[in-house]
Amino acid sequence: MADTVFEEARETKVFDSVDVLVCGGGSSGIFAALASAHHGADTFLIEKEGFLGGTATNYLVNPIPEMMGKGGFIQNFMDRMAEMGGYIKHEPSEVKYDFSLANTYDVEIFKFVALEMIDEAGVKLLLHTPAVKPVVENDIIRGVIVENKSGRQAILAKRVIDCTGDGDVAARAGVPYEKGREKDDLMPSVSLLFHLHNDKDLEDLPATPFGGIFLISPLLKKTARKEKIKYKTPYDVAFMVPMPVSPGKLLVNLAHVKNIDGTKSEDLTRAHIISRRQIMEATDLLRHHPYFSSAYVASTGTSIYVRETRRIIGEYIITEEDAVKGAHFDDAITSCRYMIDVHPIDSSETGRYEKHPPFDIPYRSLIPLKINNLLIAGRCVSSDRVAQSALRIGGTCMSTGEAAGTAAALSIQKGVKPREMDGTLVQKALETHGVNIRPEKGTVPEECMF
Repeated sequence: MADTVFEEARETKVFDSVDVLVCGGGSSGIFAALASAHHGADTFLIEKEGFLGGTATNYLVNPIPEMMGKGGFIQNFMDRMAEMGGYIKHEPSEVKYDFSLANTYDVEIFKFVALEMIDEAGVKLLLHTPAVKPVVENDIIRGVIVENKSGRQAILAKRVIDCTGDGDVAARAGVPYEKGREKDDLMPSVSLLFHLHNDKDLEDLPATPFGGIFLISPLLKKTARKEKIKYKTPYDVAFMVPMPVSPGKLLVNLAHVKNIDGTKSEDLTRAHIISRRQIMEATDLLRHHPYFSSAYVASTGTSIYVRETRRIIGEYIITEEDAVKGAHFDDAITSCRYMIDVHPIDSSETGRYEKHPPFDIPYRSLIPLKINNLLIAGRCVSSDRVAQSALRIGGTCMSTGEAAGTAAALSIQKGVKPREMDGTLVQKALETHGVNIRPEKGTVPEECMF
């Protein structure tokens, strides 16, 4: 069998030509598009799913830490969700743990609010539309080829923002990147999160309280011993989080699969198969406990929760040292206080759950090498493996998106390449819109997760 096939050359119809094209409507993409439009840019957002939200909706990651105290569009978004009953507002100074029930939200209301805000902002939108290939000419992305039910089309843009999470657009445009740990390129385990429905009183929940969450592994092990059932939990710190805004629902993070490359479809397929077996096995076991006797799997993530793939190399690489020491930068566009959360890949590593002072995300880390009209936001921003384990969290990704959208629009207005932009101008524009680059103590929860 031949290793390759020949594809004939073809002309591709241009669907639209805009100022800013945002690829990926996840946690960073929503806010990149809102910020771009807010600053007057004709903005287009494309998303491969039939809804927006990424990790918050597609992966079911709940709660979302690093939202409180950020201001800007993130505060607007939280307020809108709260108005609809999809988020319960708390006084941050009275919240002990950021990763806790206080920052849980209703997934369906999140989806709705995201679409409403994007529509109200005048952002052009195509769902069910993945970015396929950037059209690169002289280190400029002229546009991006998309492919959907309407066929293969091109969207041209003056600026492109890669919010795909995996840095798909940047990588396919030839931007250098790193992936996994240095010695073997392996990446952290992936997960398939799920909602367990159970009508019992939360006060009687038999899981073990641990910081802002509840460990479920001890209960699974105890139940297996009692019922003489052979069982091995796939995640030693498997946990669940009750969601007050969605009565009866418990978010469960239990299914874990190692040796998966989130940029390979064959690996993701294998992860889905293994994860669903783990979910059903654990649910069947839990039903042996009286509290969970009528529990059932209400929903699972649409996609596998991938923690790390490509880390795009940019004008500045945020390092482990930056994270541990709480580094500050003149061109900071947000800061990250979430703990270092490196999941061990094998027996040569141990889990790292280290606290640190808040560290800055500099504007330069959103600017990839080589391509002159591209910005990046989300978990693939320029950083090393350890720093990425902290900044990959939802609230930080939202903030980098808002900064990237702001920078894209401003760079067009000023007629300069994004890498030529003075990062302090982006910083000032964000602050003018109510963004808190470094939230003050008392405006954020006291602790991270534990």
